[in-house]
Amino acid sequence: MKSIFLTIFLAGVSLASFANGHEPADRSANAAEVKYIASKDGDGLFNVVYNNNSGSRFSVAVLDEFGNQLYQGFFSDKKFNKKFKLADPESASKLTFVIRNYGDNSVQRFQVDANERLVEDVRVTEVK
Repeated sequence: MKSIFLTIFLAGVSLASFANGHEPADRSANAAEVKYIASKDGDGLFNVVYNNNSGSRFSVAVLDEFGNQLYQGFFSDKKFNKKFKLADPESASKLTFVIRNYGDNSVQRFQVDANERLVEDVRVTEVK
């Protein structure tokens, strides 16, 4: 499976997290987090952090707005920390990160809704 690295030119990104499937009994034991990191050159990164205390096998998948799989990787790290750089601004408008733990059958989903906005504030004042 190929890794897709996409570039993002976005002014604002919001992440909404919701769990799907069976949640682990101790939510903090296998807690995932996805954050957007803006950079000076306009590129953006998504940082995925997953605390997999049991060290069980899990997968990370990135889906586009139509449910097409852009990336999937399988891991067993206890402290997972990976950055995803997206190369196609068109596909970044709606992404879903899915973290599936095969040890406890838990699934966490993070939906990315990206909006590009240009704010222009012009003020003309009289100088005396």
